[in-house]
Amino acid sequence: MRKSVLPNIKYSVLLLCCLSLPAMAQGERAGTWDVGVTVSNMGSQNFEGQQGSGLSIDSEFGFGFWGNYNFTNRLGLGFDFNWVSPKYDYTYVPEISLMPQTIRHRMDIFSFQGKGVFHFVEGPITPYVEVGLGWTRVDSNVADSPPTTGCWWDPWWGYVCNNFYSTYGDTLTSYSGALGLRWDINPYYGLRAAYSVLELNTSSGLENAQLDMWKLEFAWRF
Repeated sequence: MRKSVLPNIKYSVLLLCCLSLPAMAQGERAGTWDVGVTVSNMGSQNFEGQQGSGLSIDSEFGFGFWGNYNFTNRLGLGFDFNWVSPKYDYTYVPEISLMPQTIRHRMDIFSFQGKGVFHFVEGPITPYVEVGLGWTRVDSNVADSPPTTGCWWDPWWGYVCNNFYSTYGDTLTSYSGALGLRWDINPYYGLRAAYSVLELNTSSGLENAQLDMWKLEFAWRF
């Protein structure tokens, strides 16, 4: 009886150990990389300027990619790039008439940030905080001067001419912070969801120049 039971116990313990290895590996982040894609939703924003001017930005979905190296199970350092192209209403006040004028158009916002992340728990499911510093390019897509025409010989289309426009835009220093939840599904894939704030360092007279975003991020782990 004892001889028949002991081998079964040994096999059961071995099986449990094998099954537990993937679960243990899910929370092991030290010395690993995360690389992923981002789907974001930027909320609507309203900025008040001087003399009745202002900017109203619609809510819009955006996309991006990110990477992170985990020095320990809790500490990591990485980067992210995000792009969103929302519609907006821009109100300006001409100096001559002092009558507010509004234009509606679509802008492009590109943001690149270096980031540090801290995970509160070493396991596969953990809340985290993230802070970042970088640059944000805001392009109004409104021409600031007459177009410049350029012509060239193309190997497929022959002699080609096209117009090139310079637009109103600026590259700003930006800061970011995020609070989120991470789930390491297995040793190869993971998910992150976060609420993020991007603060723009602007001297244009706009108040509270910050962009609020919700992010859903998929990660490849290796």
